Amino acid sequence: MSSNILSRYLFRIVKVVAFIFFPLLVKAQGDVWSLKKCIEYAHEKNITIQKFKLNVESNKATLTQSWASLLPTLNGSMAESFNFGLRFDPTTGLLNDQRFNTTAISASSQFIIFNGLANYHSIGQSQSNLKAAQYDFQQALDDISINIANVYMQVLFAEERLEIVKQQVDVLDQQVKRSRQLFEAGIITKGALMSIEAQLSTQQLTKVNGENALASVKLSLIQLLQLDGFEIQIEKPDFSAVEPEILNESESVQMIYNSALLNRPNILSREWRMKSAKQGLAIARGSYYPQILLNTSVSTIYSGLLKQNPFDPNSPIVPFFDQLERNNAQQFSFGMNIPLFNGLQIRTAVKQSKIAYKNAELDLMNEKFLLKNTIQKSYADAKAAFKTYQANQQGLASFKENFEYAKQRFEANLINSVDYNDAATRYFNARTESLIALYDYIFKSKVLDFYKGKKLEF
Repeated sequence: MSSNILSRYLFRIVKVVAFIFFPLLVKAQGDVWSLKKCIEYAHEKNITIQKFKLNVESNKATLTQSWASLLPTLNGSMAESFNFGLRFDPTTGLLNDQRFNTTAISASSQFIIFNGLANYHSIGQSQSNLKAAQYDFQQALDDISINIANVYMQVLFAEERLEIVKQQVDVLDQQVKRSRQLFEAGIITKGALMSIEAQLSTQQLTKVNGENALASVKLSLIQLLQLDGFEIQIEKPDFSAVEPEILNESESVQMIYNSALLNRPNILSREWRMKSAKQGLAIARGSYYPQILLNTSVSTIYSGLLKQNPFDPNSPIVPFFDQLERNNAQQFSFGMNIPLFNGLQIRTAVKQSKIAYKNAELDLMNEKFLLKNTIQKSYADAKAAFKTYQANQQGLASFKENFEYAKQRFEANLINSVDYNDAATRYFNARTESLIALYDYIFKSKVLDFYKGKKLEF
């Protein structure tokens, strides 16, 4: 009776535990990372991306400030003073040797009528800097996307290669079991058994190395995504329908390059940086011109010595607001600042701006040069990967046929384990090389498509 109660009690505990943890287990198993999910996650969470995004926001704030610089300034001030000893009273125009207080209130405004159009060029420069920052942000997104796609493909390859090694280990394990039976039956020698067991041990070590390689590239992907932990499960795209094709010769490197010049953010960013430098030169040259200013001000003051009757010491003080109204003063003036000689500061600033503009031109030229080199290399790599894949496919069929034939002869005791393992090794190595060529072609062709303006996806 007690055992039945205990059984029911344990069964209820198991149900509760399963109810709590099974959904978590299902979620963990279902948390599969596709390439799209990896890229989107990195775009949202990557620290470098966030910094580029903040740089865009900073340039937006600078542009707003550039527009605001066209508006007149307006500032107010208020000062309460306590005077002791001999002091001048501005409300009476007399020197007084007694304690009194004053309250001064003022407001002033300044409007720049002309300053060599520096304010307007500053707006243009801020707009150019904002555009450049936005393209820098897009380039950062593209860079992290390429890096993730590269590591993602490495994980896929490591998994596929490990699977091939596991199949080879399974084949050898079956042959070891069979060889043991043959040895026990006295059909083969101890040396033949030990030879194939040694081959199995070697492949098992290769399997361990493959597992370590897979763990290493997974860790690289985890670190690139800035995740926690050491394990990640990725989605395996269906490459069975992928049929590598030779590149379209009508799409020459020059055509791809011309297309990339119109859409690559690193090129567009450099173009806007050059425009910004040119506008910076215009700002520096504007300092040669006179600056015309409009100034206005309003002020008033209260004094504790201002009597209603200045000839009667016992007369009451003029009330605070009455004094503010009585002592009100306005000023309106035009001003001009003419640059005559400032230690060659303006001339030096113009010269430095010219150098900055030339540097921006060279940066654009260098970026175009690097882009063309990258496209040329990607084009050549894609063609080479296709040829390598073709060569491996042609050899794979013969290696497979040779392996099947060697397997039959080994099972019939017509060849020894060394010859059999040699055929097996060449076949599985051919499969691995074919897999490398396929994945290499897929990635490099996608990179080439990326420079054509297509999305990076499998």
